[in-house]
Amino acid sequence: MMAQLDYMEKRGSGLKRICNETKALEAYKDDRRPVFKSSPSQFMTIIYSMEYEAVDTSKRASKDTSRDASKDTSRLQVSELVLKLLLVIKGEMSVREMMEKLELKNRSSFLSNYLNPALKNGLVIMTQPDSPKSPTQKYYLTELGKELLVNQVERGDGYLFHE
Repeated sequence: MMAQLDYMEKRGSGLKRICNETKALEAYKDDRRPVFKSSPSQFMTIIYSMEYEAVDTSKRASKDTSRDASKDTSRLQVSELVLKLLLVIKGEMSVREMMEKLELKNRSSFLSNYLNPALKNGLVIMTQPDSPKSPTQKYYLTELGKELLVNQVERGDGYLFHE
């Protein structure tokens, strides 16, 4: 209906246009090309600013002595399942909400394969750490979890693909 009213172009033409318009920019570099991410339940486009200077996170981590070196995201190995979990967490979410986003039914499998490894690696934290079994317990990404996602995007790892 929207296409018939000329409010949108034909379906699918936008991705190529995004890539072509980005390449036409004066400050374009291959490492700043748009990134398209998908999972079974979502699709995301990341368009980098051409004026943005990337920060080398490994240098930043070595300057920050208060940070635990074992938690440096450049050396942190996490499973694809944990990465899937990190991608769906938006704000504070309950176990049920996360499982729904991931389209999972088995709670014990979710806990052992997704949530517990994320908690163990300090990527996710509880809103009520003193009451881990509280029915109102929710979880959210830590700064480390957010940084890991940014690094995955910058390196092109995980569920990323480039057109």
